[in-house]
Parts: sequence; C-alpha cells; structure tokens
Amino acid sequence: MFLKVLLVSIWAFWVGSPLTMNTRFFAFSRPLVGGFVVGLILGDPVKGTIIGAMINAVYIGVISVGGSTPANYTLAGIIGPALGILADMEPEVALAFAIPVAVSSTSINVLKMSLFSFFTHWADRYAEEGNMRGIVLLNIVPGTLFSILDPGLITFLALYYGAGPIESLIAAMPANIITGLTVAGKVLPAVGYALLLRYMAQERALLPAFFIGFVLATYLKLDIMAIVILGACTVLLMLTWKPERRATQ
Repeated sequence: MFLKVLLVSIWAFWVGSPLTMNTRFFAFSRPLVGGFVVGLILGDPVKGTIIGAMINAVYIGVISVGGSTPANYTLAGIIGPALGILADMEPEVALAFAIPVAVSSTSINVLKMSLFSFFTHWADRYAEEGNMRGIVLLNIVPGTLFSILDPGLITFLALYYGAGPIESLIAAMPANIITGLTVAGKVLPAVGYALLLRYMAQERALLPAFFIGFVLATYLKLDIMAIVILGACTVLLMLTWKPERRATQ
C-alpha cells in the first residue's frame, strides 16, 4: 500500500513539475493518461483508464485563458482513479468524488501563481544581464520544489490517509445515496461535451466533425479506437491534399 501510494505520488509530482518539458500539456496532464498510469501502478489499468476517461470527458471543453484558473483536472485525473481503485468504487462514484478535488485544488494554483510572480522580476534582471543559466534555473527549480508539495505531497496524504476512511464511508452510505452519486457521475460527462459544443459553435466549421463522430458511435456502433483512427486519417488527408496543386498539374 505505502509503496504504491508513493509511486502514484511520484507520478503526480513529475506531471506537476517543469521536468515534463511541457509534454504534460499535450498528454501527461490529461486524466485519461493519468488514469491509465495510476491504474498500472495500482494493478487495475482498465478501471483506472475508465475513470480517467470519464473525468476527461467532464473537462474536455475546459481551457485556460490568460489568468483564469479552471479546475485542476490533472490532480483529479490522478486522485480520482486512485481512490476509485483503492476504495473499490464504481467508476461513476469515483467521478463524483474526483470533481470536488478538481475544484478545491484551484485555490492552490492561485497561491502558486501569486508566489511565482516574484520570480518574474528576477528573470527580467537576468535577461538584462544576458544570464541564460539564471533564466533556465528560474524556470525549473521553483516549479520543481513547489511540485513536491503540490501535487506530490497532497496526493500522498489524500491517498494514504483518505482511501481507508472513504472506503468506510462508501460502505456506510445508504443505497439511495450511492445511486444518486452514480447518476450524477453519468450526467457529469454531458456537461463537458456541452462546454465543448459551446466553443465549437463559435467555429462552425468544426461542428460537422462532432456530429460525424456521434453518428459513427451511435448508429454505426464503432468503438472509440476506430473513430479515432478515422479522425486521424481525415485530418492527415486535409493537411496533405492540396487542390490548388492538382489544378496546376
């Protein structure tokens, strides 16, 4: 138990640190990926991926613009699947527990950005001096040290001391409460897709892609991997096909 929780916490630390070299934005910060890795560590990658995918669906339409601080879906994508596996929850119930984690940890992000604002002036001074080494260290060292606390230590404490009490809480809950959490967990992904549609509606050229995927999944009964492959091939065709080149030949 201790070793597995420690490994999950180390993964959380790495994802939250600058050591990812910004690869977390494209892959490692996503709850789908986090759920799979957490599941591998805890011995149930299938359940971890399912919970991670459900959390990913809730926040699929969430973006960070300027100084806005959206919910910390990265931390939710680690703690949610881990608690779901350790406390033996149904995926929908684990999702209902993961959402408050994402919302409550937002305040820590605000604290982090407030503290890091002081390093900006140091970086300006190093830039004026032409001190590239100082700029690099400011981009790596403070973020790495802070990531030991958040999300590393926070993840460890939440899993090591929280899994047992949450498991007892789930066992003591009345059946109708569990049913309510399950229903809420099934509804929450719809909120994420509604947010995504809101953004896509502003760029109407993207809407057909959404509905094509809906038709492929609902009426043709294709699984998600087949739809992803078709979507990737379509994008490649759009990027490589040059009608103006064909017209000149």
